[in-house]
Amino acid sequence: MSPPAMSRHLRILRLHGLVEEDHAGEDARIRVYKLRHEPFRDLRTWLDEVEGFWTGELDAFAAHAERTRGRGRGRP
Repeated sequence: MSPPAMSRHLRILRLHGLVEEDHAGEDARIRVYKLRHEPFRDLRTWLDEVEGFWTGELDAFAAHAERTRGRGRGRP
């Protein structure tokens, strides 16, 4: 990846709070980026909630499909 492309990606990640910049050292040309853990924890929590919801919905659909199997297409 070219340095300008890397800079653009890091700028977007920084603007959205996913990484933070650390000015370690005396050379202003060197920047160290670190992942921020909080946004990823929040994402994991949300994903767990969505997964739980859809797992419940799909389980309910599967149970419904099993109960109604054979009732369609003119069968009693």
